[in-house]
Amino acid sequence: MMAQTHSNPAWKIRPLSPLLGLDVTGADVRTIGMNGDLTWLLNALAEHGVVVFRDQDLTAAELVSIGQLMGELEWHVLDQYRMPDHPEIYVISNITENGKPIGNPKDGFGWHTDQAYLARPTAYTILYGVETPPVGAETLFVSTREAYAQLPADERAALADLRAIQSYRYMREGNADYRRNNAVTTELRPDQLDRVPDVVHPLVRTHPIDGCKSLYLGGDTCLAIENQDEAGGRWLIDRLFAHILAPDRVYSHAWRPKDVVLWDNRTTMHTATDYDRSRYRRLIWRLSVRGEVPY
Repeated sequence: MMAQTHSNPAWKIRPLSPLLGLDVTGADVRTIGMNGDLTWLLNALAEHGVVVFRDQDLTAAELVSIGQLMGELEWHVLDQYRMPDHPEIYVISNITENGKPIGNPKDGFGWHTDQAYLARPTAYTILYGVETPPVGAETLFVSTREAYAQLPADERAALADLRAIQSYRYMREGNADYRRNNAVTTELRPDQLDRVPDVVHPLVRTHPIDGCKSLYLGGDTCLAIENQDEAGGRWLIDRLFAHILAPDRVYSHAWRPKDVVLWDNRTTMHTATDYDRSRYRRLIWRLSVRGEVPY
């Protein structure tokens, strides 16, 4: 995979892995709205899935401004973990202050695309590593665009008209693996459930920038295949997951402090990995940029 070039010679760009991702040093993400940088970033995300900007020193307000350049920000349904002064930011952290966690202490475990359970799912996720452990807490990524391209032509044709039911309620209340992996101990309030009714999205979606297609399973929210019996639908879901998650497709991102990691949820899946919570502090700020209705 060739790294995309940039007109600014200060930007040093290299591939993160053979199949996805770009690593960028020498850039300042606070200037992303200038000199065509935003167009470069959106095109890079469409083609490469993940872009990492190293050594960024951002305030919460600056992070929000960057997200707003990319589109409409989505507020997370778990409002107890939003940043009080900037509720667009969802906080992921094991830090406790005054006896209360400042963020969600365990989130994102299990392969998924962010907020596939919404009618207009998250297009872009932005994570800022304010504090990152020196060991563990990697984020793993795979390209669902590459996985789709490697399916036989007859299988791609068979998937073309299939749609999956995505259910946040199922994930939180009925998916035993998710509940165990993410240490879910509380149920959703009625008003939170009202915000996230079940939705149906195509199993293969088209990217609005370049027209390329990707598998779109959602992850732990994937309840069933529309108009298929439960056993047959689950067999297909499990088979596609196994295809996507072939070990040679996986890129493991080892976080450095002050990394800004952006990814395109239309073309990737990801999962968190654990770390020694008794030894290390972790503080991540997350933004979600709302996308289009999948097609």
